Amino acid sequence: MLSFSKRIDRLNLSKVSRFSLLALLGVFVLSNSPGFAKPKPKKKAAAPAVAPFHNPVGTEPLGGMPPLLDPKDLYAADRPNAFSPVVKGFPSRVYVPNSGSNTVDVIDPATYKVIDHFDVGKQPQHVVPSWDLKTLWVLNDLGNSLTKIDPMTGKKGATYPVDDPYNMYYTPDGKYAMVVAEARARL
Repeated sequence: MLSFSKRIDRLNLSKVSRFSLLALLGVFVLSNSPGFAKPKPKKKAAAPAVAPFHNPVGTEPLGGMPPLLDPKDLYAADRPNAFSPVVKGFPSRVYVPNSGSNTVDVIDPATYKVIDHFDVGKQPQHVVPSWDLKTLWVLNDLGNSLTKIDPMTGKKGATYPVDDPYNMYYTPDGKYAMVVAEARARL
């Protein structure tokens, strides 16, 4: 029987290739020997627990904010079919602002058909509900105006001048609307 080194010689390898092969073989043998220190497998970190939402001790919720439905779940009221009673009679509609044509399409989601189409101010960007959910507002960014929509009928109402309305938010009590004037970098 041929020794291991003579078997390698019979492969007609260059000296560098023989040395590389022997070195690789040595690493393999050593790494599988019982005394060789093997790295311990890393344990997967446990997912952090989500802390329940709560107000700091001694503070009350913001004025106008409804009470939490579940103090352990901030999003408990944001579930499918958990609509406000205010919108109960409203027909299901999708309002699409068309920035290029300065119009809004009203789509019936049951049929996927455009059931109404009307002109609004220049470059409508978003359609947002009012704080009390009784009005929809089209934010006509470059038209410097808001156009009112009645969500019960889907019909366009009056248009009001507002400087650069890109987005709109409300204070918790609904007393104030905050218009994001993006081009002017201000509220």
